[in-house]
Amino acid sequence: PPTGASWSAPPPGVQGASSGSPIERFFPLIDGHVYQYVTMNDAGERGLIVARVRRASAAEGELRLPSGTKRFAYTSQGVILKESGKFVLGDSLAVGASWPGEHGGVTRVVALPVTVEVPAGSFSGCVQTLEERLGDRPVRYLSTYCPNVGLVALEASGGASYERAELRSYGPPVQIGPDGLTRTPVTPPP
Repeated sequence: PPTGASWSAPPPGVQGASSGSPIERFFPLIDGHVYQYVTMNDAGERGLIVARVRRASAAEGELRLPSGTKRFAYTSQGVILKESGKFVLGDSLAVGASWPGEHGGVTRVVALPVTVEVPAGSFSGCVQTLEERLGDRPVRYLSTYCPNVGLVALEASGGASYERAELRSYGPPVQIGPDGLTRTPVTPPP
């Protein structure tokens, strides 16, 4: 995971922002929060992905990942990935609802309410979506989003490969120093 002052310092984002969209409940972007996901693949390899949230405004935010930054926007039709304009979550969370997916396929709601158990705990009232892209290189992305948490599980498969990521922890960052454990404030510096 990323280290150093830039990682543990509060991001210069907007605290307490809300788009007012009901979909935000399933994809909250709370400034300063850190998400850790354990990953595993079909070869038995394990890893860790760390993402840090920066809220740019009431309608926009981003996830800072080691591989780069993903920017999102809350719109009247759902949550979009700003770089592509594709939907992460559509505004209708009813089984069978569908929208153009972020990976070039069609995403549809396949189950709700769902209860899921991941290393971060047990979550209920979740929604599960499936994006499928057919053609020469078919892929499937099964995502589970939970209220007031966001993405808790993601399964990706294409051809003979399979990967899974599960939420291990989320919330404000913590610092471990000579005086013990302290939570890092998630308010912007003055």
